[in-house]
Amino acid sequence: MPWTIDKSSRGEGLDRRKEKTRLRELEELFDRYGHPLYRYLVFRLGQAEDAEDVLQEIFCRLARYGLRGRLVRDPRAFIFRMARNETNRFLKHKVGLRKGERVIMTGAETGFTAAVAAPGEPALALLLRRAEELPSEQKEVIFLKVFDGLTFKEIASVCGISANTVASRYRYGIEKLREAVGGRP
Repeated sequence: MPWTIDKSSRGEGLDRRKEKTRLRELEELFDRYGHPLYRYLVFRLGQAEDAEDVLQEIFCRLARYGLRGRLVRDPRAFIFRMARNETNRFLKHKVGLRKGERVIMTGAETGFTAAVAAPGEPALALLLRRAEELPSEQKEVIFLKVFDGLTFKEIASVCGISANTVASRYRYGIEKLREAVGGRP
């Protein structure tokens, strides 16, 4: 009796393996980047509830469309860029196009204070208050560098600007913070 291959079930097994692999990759992405992304989203949006909604949408999109890991050079920069884009989309949809664009340009009013637990140290509290006064571009670069540990190259990829621009924004922001807390310029 010759061997036969049941072609109907063969494709199904491959699909299940692919699905399990995709699920595992998604879980690994969430384990690695879920908390930093959430903190960044709270920084950008100023509210934990909105950050949770956007974070869920990011991972729903990844589940729906899949992340071709081999095609992405820097997964951390890619997923933060995705978070930034999804935040902008959320703001435009939630608060309307004009107001959403204004929030995108100026940043959330409570970015640092919303994303960082209330510090017990008065000097740190002063520093965070001063950081809120920085231009939104400088705030975002400082947040991504200090709190999420992204490199200037990764931040450039996230924000869609050059690494030199990122370095300048970081340097100017840090200088302003030093001046504000009484340090040397």
